Amino acid sequence: MQHQRLHKGLLYLRYIVIAILSLILILAVTAVFAQDKSSSLETKIKPYKDNGMFRKDDKRIGYFIKLKNRNTSTQKGSILIEVKNTYSQLIYKTAVGIEIEPGSAFYKEVDFENPYFRPGFYYVTMAIKTNSWNDTPYYVFAVEPERMQPSTYRPNDFKNFWNQSKTELLSIDPNYQVIRRSDVGTDDNEVYMVEFMSISNTKIRGWLTVPKGRGKFPVIYNLPAYVTSAEPIMRRDAAVFSLDIRGVGNSADLAKITAEKYLIAGIHDRNSYIYKDAYMDCLRGLDFLFSQHDLKIDPTKIIVKGEGQGACLAAVVVALDGRRVKGLIMDRPTLLDVRTLFAVDEAQSQVPWPVNALKEYFSKSKTSENTFFRTWDYFDPLSFASDIKCPVLLGTLLKSTTSPPQCAYNFYNQVLSAKREVYVCAEGENNMDKGYYVFEGNWTREVLRIPN
Repeated sequence: MQHQRLHKGLLYLRYIVIAILSLILILAVTAVFAQDKSSSLETKIKPYKDNGMFRKDDKRIGYFIKLKNRNTSTQKGSILIEVKNTYSQLIYKTAVGIEIEPGSAFYKEVDFENPYFRPGFYYVTMAIKTNSWNDTPYYVFAVEPERMQPSTYRPNDFKNFWNQSKTELLSIDPNYQVIRRSDVGTDDNEVYMVEFMSISNTKIRGWLTVPKGRGKFPVIYNLPAYVTSAEPIMRRDAAVFSLDIRGVGNSADLAKITAEKYLIAGIHDRNSYIYKDAYMDCLRGLDFLFSQHDLKIDPTKIIVKGEGQGACLAAVVVALDGRRVKGLIMDRPTLLDVRTLFAVDEAQSQVPWPVNALKEYFSKSKTSENTFFRTWDYFDPLSFASDIKCPVLLGTLLKSTTSPPQCAYNFYNQVLSAKREVYVCAEGENNMDKGYYVFEGNWTREVLRIPN
């Protein structure tokens, strides 16, 4: 009995200790949040031009800075501002002292007075330090990137290689199959699963959606991002053909290829490299659209588009057979101008994809960068840029590391189309802003002559 009372006493004591510790934890967390709230410094920093794009003859190149003190005490400190070029070379540096009373704001216009702003891209860091705040936001701006000296590494036998590849594709009977999928259709769209044979006698599939209205509809030919499966995309004003390239989604009959292996599959031989076959898959998809006469699609009105890897696949298709295409839309192209991508990303504190993945592969397989580029130069969309003649819309992000603007502009500056446009977002690293998609929609309707 005495043992039982002792056991209950220890149990109650345990509950009391747990309650006290919990209370202490709650008070500590509350204090932390209260401290964070009281010590906050609201920052609003933006370039003189909203999209961060300057001209060399602009009277002022720089940023607006506004800091609002949300603390209950005065914040004193400084802002250390550094501007570096693409290759992390310091070209401008200044320090600004700050003292902000509670509830007040600090305003500053910082002009980068430097004669060495050649055409290109520049990285800005602003190390803000006060007695209760420490943060280093970064920004990117550009000076006349359309005047950057273009570079290309297109092999001498580039044209011959791709002509032979197209001849190889023509030797394969496409055996187009169009299967109506009423199970995924809607009140507004018919949905079809499309199948055809591509190079190496591989079956490729994609989704075709066609509005149920009268007449023939223009076509959006949508190509996939990196190792991303296609899905039906519904529109009321246009048909949409979304393709799965080999090894991905519905086109993985032989084997599914993972994201880790896709980029390097067959890389040691240009004839066995995965992207040779993938590019031919996409080209045959365009052939399919011209082979159909009973699906209410208008093959004289086709835009090829994609985001990420899909943007590059679209560029290659248009370069290989652009005479049949009305327009090209490239949203944040990745795997573009990979030589420049290496130079840009290696200057970063953390090397991002795909450069980090390729470097890991080089190390494990004892493959040199030169060996990789001897193959890749045949496949880099940069090598196809000068063969693109149709209207082009390219969207790029100044802060992107997987799709840096240096690569996008090196490509854009070599496109020979009479109608080409680039949309630049100064903020965000992974997605274009809403304004871009409004612009893209209007651009699409204009090129395909779709009524509003």
